[in-house]
Amino acid sequence: MNEFLKIFLDSKLNEDVSRRRFIQGAAGLATLTVLGAPGASAEEKKLGGPLNFLGWDGEHGGNVAKEFLAKNNIQMQAAFQSAADEALTRFNTGGRGSMDLLTPNKDFQRAILASNVELFQPLDMSRIPSAQGLFPAFKDAPWLTREGKTYGIPMIWGDEPCVYNPAKWDAMPEKYTDFADPKYKGELVLLDDPFGNIWLYATSLGFKEPSRLTQAQLDQVVETMLKMKPNVVTIGASHGDMADVMVRGDASLGIGGWAYQTLIAKDKGVKLVVGSPSKDGTFFWSDAYAIAVDAPNADNAYAFIDFITQAESNAALAKELGSGCTVEKAFDILDPSVRDIYPYDNVRQPGGGILGTQIVVPPQKGEGDIVGAPAWVEAWQKFKVA
Repeated sequence: MNEFLKIFLDSKLNEDVSRRRFIQGAAGLATLTVLGAPGASAEEKKLGGPLNFLGWDGEHGGNVAKEFLAKNNIQMQAAFQSAADEALTRFNTGGRGSMDLLTPNKDFQRAILASNVELFQPLDMSRIPSAQGLFPAFKDAPWLTREGKTYGIPMIWGDEPCVYNPAKWDAMPEKYTDFADPKYKGELVLLDDPFGNIWLYATSLGFKEPSRLTQAQLDQVVETMLKMKPNVVTIGASHGDMADVMVRGDASLGIGGWAYQTLIAKDKGVKLVVGSPSKDGTFFWSDAYAIAVDAPNADNAYAFIDFITQAESNAALAKELGSGCTVEKAFDILDPSVRDIYPYDNVRQPGGGILGTQIVVPPQKGEGDIVGAPAWVEAWQKFKVA
């Protein structure tokens, strides 16, 4: 690892991971009779104490699981990531043995499992009976399994559209490269995510496999992104930070956002809408709960996953985060204002449609001329400091 990349990773490890409050609500959910190994009770599994979470904003279920956590005397200790590989970085730099619950997106988990990198432990599915209710796309999905073992339970899914103020913009341009236009000066906010941003611009440049780039192609992507850089107000540490920037009016358009940001803004009296460049489109994601190798509080993690995978809990989490639900019966009770945002035909079919075919995260290690994830991280850092 070169010194430049080491400095970047050190800064990621030491950054302040406290973020912002979440939308209040989703109270009064049904409680859970926790199942461990067959015939085990919550008492026998000795639930209680810490549950160490590292994942995306809101997926710790602070509101949805409040009653469940209190009933079982579990203390959620949550920290939030801004990039898909942050959990791996922490795991390999002193975090092993202190991490319990992780929320990898499908492409990062796929890359980890394919490369046999140690991070996630195989799940005992008898301890997550609620997972039987998942949509077909999420049962034995190729990005969740390896050699017949399951390593993750999806809890939400969605896409990464642009989020913008409709009072400022009527629609999005045709391509991401169009954001270099001077009319966007002082209007853009990005997420601190090397993989999503580079993938979007590689797509806009027409690369056939935008997650598999040579060094020359990666350099071309960064050179193209730098033409847009003068228009960027700031780079948000989380989706919530991006939303706050737009709510304050410091920027009017977020690239690679989340529908959840429109709910954050609505809660604060600001209207934001979603849309994507008409030619380039966007990418779809699915996030899953995974348990880290050597997790110190695995019983708490199993019980939490089983709770969130109940229909009522899953619907509440999807509503709170403005995302798609992963449990079939949750769809029937999900608020239509959220349910109708996403194309559920994809998750009703085995393989997941676009979820199964679209890959955003690069390989963890280089493969011939194709560079690996560290090169993307380094390229993104160069973009940030330029």
